[in-house]
Amino acid sequence: MARGVAGAAALATPGFWCERFVYHSADADVVASWATVVTHSPVRAVRLISADARSMASGLPEYERERVVGRVNSLGQVDAMAALERNDSCRLALNCGGTWIEWSARPVLFLPVLPLVACAESPCPLPGERSGAGFGSPSKRCEGDGAISQARFPPDVIRTAG
Repeated sequence: MARGVAGAAALATPGFWCERFVYHSADADVVASWATVVTHSPVRAVRLISADARSMASGLPEYERERVVGRVNSLGQVDAMAALERNDSCRLALNCGGTWIEWSARPVLFLPVLPLVACAESPCPLPGERSGAGFGSPSKRCEGDGAISQARFPPDVIRTAG
C-alpha cells in the first residue's frame, strides 16, 4: 500500500451527485440546461429528484401532469433508494410537455479541498448551515420561440451550464 493512501481515504465523505439534463425534445442532441445538486443521503437524493419532477409537471395540462406525477410517485422511489444504498446509480427520464428531462443520482466520494473555516467570501455553507432547496425553480418554456430558459438556481448548492 502506498504511504498516505489510508489517511486520504479516511478524509473522503460519501455522498450523492444528482444531475438534471433538459433537452428541447426527446430527439434533441443538444442540452438546453443542466443543473446539479449534492447530498449525503440517498433518501434526500431521490426526494430532490421527485420534487423537481413534480415541480416541472405543475404547469402541464391535467392529464399530462397526472401521468408524470404517477410515474414519479410509483414504487420506483424505493428501488432508486435501494440502488443508491448499494452504490449503484438511479435515473428518471420523462417527457414533460414535449421537453425531455433526465435526472440521475450516483454515489460519489467528496474530498475536502479547503479547510472548514467560516469565511464571508465562501459561497458554500458549512455543515449544519441551511443551503438551497433542491434543483431550484423549474425551467420554463418561453413565449415565442419555444426555447427553455432557466429560472433561479441557488448558487450555493447548484452549478448550472447551458
